[in-house]
Amino acid sequence: MTWWIKARRAHTVLPALFLPFCLLALLWRDTVLDLPSFLAGAVSAPVIALLPILLCAALALCLDSRLPAAEATATRPVAWMDTALAAGTVLAACATALLAWKLGGADAGLNLGRDTAFLVGLMLLVRSLAGSRAVLAPVAWGFVVLFLGRGPGGHVYFWTVLLRPSTDPVAATAALLAFAGGLAALLIRPATESDPD
Repeated sequence: MTWWIKARRAHTVLPALFLPFCLLALLWRDTVLDLPSFLAGAVSAPVIALLPILLCAALALCLDSRLPAAEATATRPVAWMDTALAAGTVLAACATALLAWKLGGADAGLNLGRDTAFLVGLMLLVRSLAGSRAVLAPVAWGFVVLFLGRGPGGHVYFWTVLLRPSTDPVAATAALLAFAGGLAALLIRPATESDPD
């Protein structure tokens, strides 16, 4: 029963947010905003860097749509299905990133897949400790990166991941490690365990 509820939520919520995600990725692939920074004055940041937060919120909603008692006794592998849902979400975001890059050639469009993998992984890692409140982790990371991610002269710090160029091996490694860690955390501490309060 709980698997059916999650599958139904995944079939309604994710597509409902994924279509705007794709459209915004194509429309905003070149859009840059001048934002204030605490360390570097006004800096330019691509709008598309914060777009993965939409998918993180939809994924968190799907993962939190559950009946814990039913999942604890489920005959279906619910933890594996949750992991497949998270992996499928990131793969779809990577496909959208490639499309945005092919259509416009914007570096920020290519970064969309990497940034989504990083933020989903971060959310899943925090979720294993903080439960459903982890949906705030990608939002918090985005604001920290925007306001504290650049040093004097506009240099982007290596830890930001979101604002790094698509060829940066440190950002790619961080995204891969965060995503793999998030998937492992989802399998090790499945949603059948109660959220800490």
